[in-house]
Amino acid sequence: MAYDPLPIIEIKIDDLRLDLDNYRIPTRRSDEAAALKYLFASEDVLSAARLILQNGYFDNEVPIVTHDETGYVVLEGNRRVSALKALQDPTLVPGHDKEIRALLKRHAVESQELPTVIRVLVSPSREAAAPHIARLHSGLSKKRWSRDQQANFYYSLLDDETSVDDIKAQYSGVEVVRYIKMAVARRFLSGAHFSDHSLREYAISNDLKMSSFEYAYRNSDISAAVGLNFAGDGQLQPSSLRPEQIGSKLSSIQLSALEYLLSEFRAGRLNTRSSEFKKSSEEHQRLMNFLTKPAQPAAPGVRESDDSPTAPAMPVGPQGPEGRVSLPSEPTEDSGDANPAKSKTPDDLGSKSQATPASDPTTRGPNHPRTKNNLDLSGVEYDKVSVNLKYRYHELRSINIEIFPVAASMLMRLILESTIKFHFETSGTRAQGELSAIFPRVSDEYGQIKALKSTINSVKTGTVHRPGSIQWFNNLSHNGDAVVKADDVREAWNLINPLLRHLLRPWS
Repeated sequence: MAYDPLPIIEIKIDDLRLDLDNYRIPTRRSDEAAALKYLFASEDVLSAARLILQNGYFDNEVPIVTHDETGYVVLEGNRRVSALKALQDPTLVPGHDKEIRALLKRHAVESQELPTVIRVLVSPSREAAAPHIARLHSGLSKKRWSRDQQANFYYSLLDDETSVDDIKAQYSGVEVVRYIKMAVARRFLSGAHFSDHSLREYAISNDLKMSSFEYAYRNSDISAAVGLNFAGDGQLQPSSLRPEQIGSKLSSIQLSALEYLLSEFRAGRLNTRSSEFKKSSEEHQRLMNFLTKPAQPAAPGVRESDDSPTAPAMPVGPQGPEGRVSLPSEPTEDSGDANPAKSKTPDDLGSKSQATPASDPTTRGPNHPRTKNNLDLSGVEYDKVSVNLKYRYHELRSINIEIFPVAASMLMRLILESTIKFHFETSGTRAQGELSAIFPRVSDEYGQIKALKSTINSVKTGTVHRPGSIQWFNNLSHNGDAVVKADDVREAWNLINPLLRHLLRPWS
């Protein structure tokens, strides 16, 4: 091919527009200010600004731009241009303006030499620049794109005249369909109406890697359960709707399944090595049963969470021998009429009832953990613990987390700490102190067990925003303004549940 040099011209930084379709941006930003904010938050533009101040702006690799109706759009070099814009006017990035001003103050002399005009290479079109930009990021001289960024790049090439097959022909050897699936899955997630705002933020951010999430949706039964129906070219069906629109039209069952799946990824309980994604495994079948099981009417006296009798209403007193609270016996199938006090459920204590008589199942909501007022303690074998600790487990099982989320959280913290102490006391070497003081003992003892490693790490190092972590429990205990909702309680329980079950096993 003959050499046809593209023009290099000088343009004011103020006249350059960031690329709102930039493949570094997972979901298209609505304006330049939002794109600038995203790039600073996710692409470490602050480091680029620091290097420019320290070493000066060097244009051996000039930004690549194209001209459209909005002016000159930066196709390659958005980080550098973003850094220059922010250094010129820190108010453009409100969340980072203090850091930028501090840099400018520290490099007061160098900042006087910052350019207001830079050279750029002008491409006749976005399409003409695309293969050259891709080549720049495939070698070692540039930061390689993540799979998410590559996915957004290939997806951006689609239009009314360019099909997936056209892209495959142009980029032979590239898993184009796989990347298209990643891109549309991200956009699908951005359109879903999550009940938990923090879960939506996780779903559309780089924290959720599509290269991990694809292990779930590449299973056709899982993808169908959450509403992801892929065509052969990797795009979503129906093709008449954008992925965001499809995500916004999920049924309540599909949305509930999607939220559960993402919550498990966020908690680290699902990952690329999870057996749940192997169709031949029992874990996969259990996951599918959970995601797709239709609502079942609850029989009187039966818990929604399992087939065991409903937890009895726990009395505040009286106390038995040695000052301990006397525990009522577990109700039997025919004890409801004989002894009403023993057949009481959390609903009898004033909580909102979700169950209705079995003769009228149509008024029940779906039988899903996130629709229940009580935590599911099935599989947690606390029958061998001390009487008072057993009482606390019974009370946690009975408490209505919709009405008393803070109380449930505080009780959960107490149970975690008490169970750790009970566990090590039975080993012959006691653990003493508060939760943060005794948890390193758990980490040292069990932190290398594959099934518990993620859970222990999340509890130990999670922030105040991670339900179930030590910091989250402590913040709730000491910060009167801390807010906790029922879903936070459920998420905290999902995190510590496997650890409690392990700690409740007898020492071998």
